[in-house]
Parts: sequence; structure tokens; C-alpha cells
Amino acid sequence: MNEEIKNNIDQSGKIPKISFLNWGDFISKFFQNPSISMIWGDIGVGKSTFALQLSLEILKRDLKVFYLYTKFSPIDLLLKRVLKEEIDLSDSNFLFWHSPSFYRQKEIVLEWSLQIQQLLESFKQNKVGLIIVDEIASLYLLELGKELKNAQLNQDLTLILATLKKIQTEYQIPVVLLNTFSIKQNEKNISRVVPHGGKIIDYWTSFEVKIDRTPQISRMTFSITKNKLNLTLPKFWTWILSEKGFT
Repeated sequence: MNEEIKNNIDQSGKIPKISFLNWGDFISKFFQNPSISMIWGDIGVGKSTFALQLSLEILKRDLKVFYLYTKFSPIDLLLKRVLKEEIDLSDSNFLFWHSPSFYRQKEIVLEWSLQIQQLLESFKQNKVGLIIVDEIASLYLLELGKELKNAQLNQDLTLILATLKKIQTEYQIPVVLLNTFSIKQNEKNISRVVPHGGKIIDYWTSFEVKIDRTPQISRMTFSITKNKLNLTLPKFWTWILSEKGFT
């Protein structure tokens, strides 16, 4: 049983209902109101797989995906497994960046505004259908551990998020941030999981979903932890994680 469900049991005394949700229904509702969303959870629960499945839906519409990868672990095999059979990875519609540092991450995001504007001028219509940052806080945390320069790092992270929000609002492009979490204790010594970046990232997001493992290795639980968009989706549902993605 995942942490989010445990928290809800503690508050209500009842086990929340796990609902059935079809992938197609989720996609239609997820993309109906473009915003900045966050998909978060532990390492290895399928966040990148989930993001690539979202990318596939956009690529099928002949729109471009901007995908920024900030982790050091290789993603090539996952890209081939989730996308290759249906999408040519050399296709110019799937634009992939790999950032080695937090400062390069900032530069890439700032450059996106101009690139999207140039695409709009060239095609006379918005050709970018999705932006993904995988992960939003990993390089930030790496820099945070090096020196005591929190104020400047927080400003830079805020600038990244503000730029993404400007792009999302101006061009109506959905933005998806992937994130992990830390475990914190409150004044009553009760542990809870908190997405990395805390209030800085939370300020900019409108919709958040947490992915958790279940006792069944291939089954993951999805729980909506923030829904300012009021999307008509169940609070909890489960999907099976296969080599090709979630079903």
C-alpha cells in the first residue's frame, strides 16, 4: 500500500476506492486544459516511461515534443522500447536535449522561447505539442549540495519555472515536470513524502500525480495529489507497467 493511500486512511479512517481508468480517457482529459503538471514518485516507478507515452500521443498528431533529460543514467534503451516501433527517433518532431549541469538546463529552457517562436513563424501555426523536463530538480539538488549558494540557485530554478509558465501560457503547450521526493518529519514526528523543490515548484504546477509501487511488482498506483484544473479523474487508479508502457 503506497504512502499516499496510507495518508488518506489516516485522515478518513477508510481505504480510498481504487478506480479503473482507461489510458485513452486519461489522455483526452489530461490534454484538454494545457498547464504545468508534475509526475512524481520514487526512482524506478516508471515516470520516464509515462512521459514517453505522453510524447508518443503528441507525436502521433504530427506535433513536436521538446524533451529535456537531466539525469546521468542512460535513457537510450527506454526511448527505443517505448517509441521506436511507431516513431523514427531521427524524426525531427522528437527534439531531445541532455543537460550535464543545472546551468545548462537553465540555458536550454531559456532558448526554448525563441525556438518555439521561430517554429511558429515558419509553420504559421504552433507545432510544439508537449514539453517535458525529466527531471526538474535533480541537477538543482546536485548543485545545492556543493556550496552554500541557495539564494542564487532558488532564483535560477524560479527563472526556469517562470519561463516554462510563460511558454505554456503564451503558446498553450502542456508542460510536464518529472520529479522525485524526500522524506520529512513534521513537529509531531510523523514522516511524509515531499516532492523535491518544495514550494518553489509547487507554486507553478496546476496538476500533480504521484506514482507508487504496489505488492504486485508490475502494477503501479497513481494518485492525484493536486488538481487545480478540476479534471474529472479518479483520485486513485492502478496501471500495469510493461516494457512498452502503462496499460
